[in-house]
Amino acid sequence: MTKWDKAIFCILIAGAVLALSLQGFLFSSSPGLQAVVEVDGSEYGRYTLQEKNGKTLAIRTEFGYNKIVIENGSVRVTESDCPDHLEIAAGSIQKSGEMLVCLPNRLVIRIEGEGSVDGVAY
Repeated sequence: MTKWDKAIFCILIAGAVLALSLQGFLFSSSPGLQAVVEVDGSEYGRYTLQEKNGKTLAIRTEFGYNKIVIENGSVRVTESDCPDHLEIAAGSIQKSGEMLVCLPNRLVIRIEGEGSVDGVAY
């Protein structure tokens, strides 16, 4: 291996690292994402995922109680009085099209907006 082969190899590696970091930068930011909260089919509210200090919602209706936390670009349910707690076990959502659902309390939380890319095919 000559010194020119090593130089070409280093340039190719640097180019690949640059391309991967640029792709991550371009496709990871989603400034227009919103969490849409619905209770019993009616919109309860829309909240941006870019909350500076985070936001906590306590939703108490005739169907039940849920506590929702919006922070760090994601949404999660932290408390619920439904029997199965599946929406708590589901964790947080952050990409366009993802949903959290609590059927006993008739609560639906979905992410809307300009979504990010799940994968790139060449």
